[in-house]
Amino acid sequence: MKWFYIRWGGVLIVAVIIGVLGIQRYNRDVTTISPHHLLHDQPTQTVRILGMVEAGSIRKEGDGGPVAFQLSAEGVKLLVRYLGGESENLRDLKTVVVGGKWNPTTQTLEADKISVVPNYGFITAAYLASLIPMGLFLFNMERKVAMLYIQIKEEKVYQPEEPLEVR
Repeated sequence: MKWFYIRWGGVLIVAVIIGVLGIQRYNRDVTTISPHHLLHDQPTQTVRILGMVEAGSIRKEGDGGPVAFQLSAEGVKLLVRYLGGESENLRDLKTVVVGGKWNPTTQTLEADKISVVPNYGFITAAYLASLIPMGLFLFNMERKVAMLYIQIKEEKVYQPEEPLEVR
């Protein structure tokens, strides 16, 4: 029975490690900041900004050149120069995530990616709604099998063979 709890303890530890690594990846690669935090922190690495494209602010600079627009959130407006290819996600009054580097000299975000806002809360809830009951079911079933094994073992006590009578 001790081995049963050691094994499930190991499974639990591995699950916690995977969870911690997932949270670290989310904070490093997926999380977004607002234009207010960008202007306040002035980061030098690539950032992801969440905001809404201002109505009438999209301007194409030449044929095939970058697209400039204003991104706003929390009452702060930010000028963005999108250097990537054509994006179907770039429309007026649409909430988007823009990825790029902040240029402090021109006070613009030089973006290379535009994507829609993913609903990670829904995705996480869907995984948890399926994995947690399945894990509890497996734990319960393994425990019942282990208990049944012990019961069978206790009932089948060693019984010596009776010697055969010689006539």
